[in-house]
Amino acid sequence: MPNERILVVEDTELLRRIYQDKLTQDGYSVLTAGDGLEALAVLRANPVDLVLLDLIMPRMGGLDVLQSLKADPRSSNIPVVILTNLGEESAIQNALELGAVDYLIKNQAKPADVAEKIRFVLESMGGTSASGESFKLVVRDREADADAFIAKARLPRRLWCPACEVELTLELLPKKDRDGWFDAHVICPMCGREF
Repeated sequence: MPNERILVVEDTELLRRIYQDKLTQDGYSVLTAGDGLEALAVLRANPVDLVLLDLIMPRMGGLDVLQSLKADPRSSNIPVVILTNLGEESAIQNALELGAVDYLIKNQAKPADVAEKIRFVLESMGGTSASGESFKLVVRDREADADAFIAKARLPRRLWCPACEVELTLELLPKKDRDGWFDAHVICPMCGREF
């Protein structure tokens, strides 16, 4: 049984639920988002192995999400499968050029087809980000170089998220090209916002 984590980004609640139910039944851990902004927040807070991404959504469309994903070193290697409708050939082409690995036409793909495509992509990619080991560390305020770091990073509320009122964490992600080296990001563990 698979144990990978999939993010389903689809603005139609019924489709989102159908995909979630099928993928959960197949043994995947499934996260969902109803639009692009929500998808980016989920991705900042949770490692995932694959993103199933609708193109046409409110607030932020799939192409913008894909562009943001591929520009961020924390998510650039996550495979993305596009969900689209008939007649969106130019959008599909743009998505593939931006780094999507494959696509499905929604009204032609049954939930089993979606699950099969995801299985195929994950197997062909040979493992992804959620299986990679990352670390979340708490940085102690007013110790060592904390004051200098806070000033240099211009953190608005020292080491606290202004929106969630929780302590920020330092996320360390392994560098793929240098064993033992990490990329570091200061993030809110609740909302996923990066500082």
